[in-house]
Amino acid sequence: MMISSSIITEVKDHAISVLSKHLPDNMTYHSVNHTIDVVASAEEIAEKQDLTTDDKEVVQIAAWFHDLGYTRGCENHEKDGAEMAREFLKEKDYPAEKIAKVEGCIMATQMPQNPQNNLEKILCDADLMHLAGRDYFKKADLLHKEIETTKLCKISENEWLQMNQEFLDKHCFFTDYAKQHYESAVKENLKKVRDRLKSWKKPRK
Repeated sequence: MMISSSIITEVKDHAISVLSKHLPDNMTYHSVNHTIDVVASAEEIAEKQDLTTDDKEVVQIAAWFHDLGYTRGCENHEKDGAEMAREFLKEKDYPAEKIAKVEGCIMATQMPQNPQNNLEKILCDADLMHLAGRDYFKKADLLHKEIETTKLCKISENEWLQMNQEFLDKHCFFTDYAKQHYESAVKENLKKVRDRLKSWKKPRK
């Protein structure tokens, strides 16, 4: 079980409230459910690491805040999310050194991911854990829709599958735990994407 504390409860309640009230309707992928999934994945990975209680707390908090920036817009949402975390935590008299760690974790999720320490690696892996999910295509469809509506562009199914193939092919997890437990599932999803592409490219009768 991951740690439970009053600050975690306050952060959770705040994050769910902000996301529920202020996320635009077209954010079909980066939703409350996505944040809840990322928190769960971050907790799972963090439990397998040799972390202090404080560092586990930092990872949890960063996971709850990592996408709050989307309530201010898609551009620079990591920076906005880190700023929102800092403002909230300062009001709670949370230690400055731990706030800095939270901000670092959130900023590390910016694509292409570039984590500089173990805590940042944990959140980066948690944020892309859906790549290994059995419901990968369901999540991908939500992201496809979100990109089209937020960027006001049309992406064909064939183009989208090609984009998925390229992303999955290049993706690597950072933590040993995610590598050992989830990289094979990512490869399975990559195979499924390639199979769909082959089917798509077959001549229509």
